[in-house]
Amino acid sequence: MTVNQDQNIRTGDPGDYATRLRRARRSASAAVAAAALLCLLSSCGTGSTPSQTSPPAATAPSTAAAPPTTAAPAAACADVAELKSSLEALAKVKPAEDGVAALKTAIENVKSNLEPAVASASDVLQPSVEQVKTAFAELQTAASGLTKDNFREKAPGIRTAMTQVRAATAELSSTLTESCSG
Repeated sequence: MTVNQDQNIRTGDPGDYATRLRRARRSASAAVAAAALLCLLSSCGTGSTPSQTSPPAATAPSTAAAPPTTAAPAAACADVAELKSSLEALAKVKPAEDGVAALKTAIENVKSNLEPAVASASDVLQPSVEQVKTAFAELQTAASGLTKDNFREKAPGIRTAMTQVRAATAELSSTLTESCSG
């Protein structure tokens, strides 16, 4: 490289190497952004197949590959978030202090939020929702016929089932955070 060429690069001559390099980086960044947007849009679809396919976008090589993302549909995320909220409220109930009625009410709230979450859960959310459904069914069994008179007798089974519900809720919360961020 001659001294003149070196000076052109430093002064920002439009035809110089540095300008071409900046343009190439912008083009590569735009291509990577377009590819990421395409991936995001295709993973958040409603499951229908497009009626027209387009050729794959040409992208410039990248030094770091973007991690794969798995997103769930917004409706499923909303239903599962409602379920998670009612599960967290259930976990805060202390029947000995709050009363049996508070526990029954919390169980009914979870039950009413569980059905829509099960129905709308995407493939990504389904395993965690099913885990909650199983743990919650055990809690319902343990709490069936619960009254303030038989609370002491049923308390150990309810406590065990609540431990399983809390574990399933933690897993659901993690999956919800990973799949429904935004």
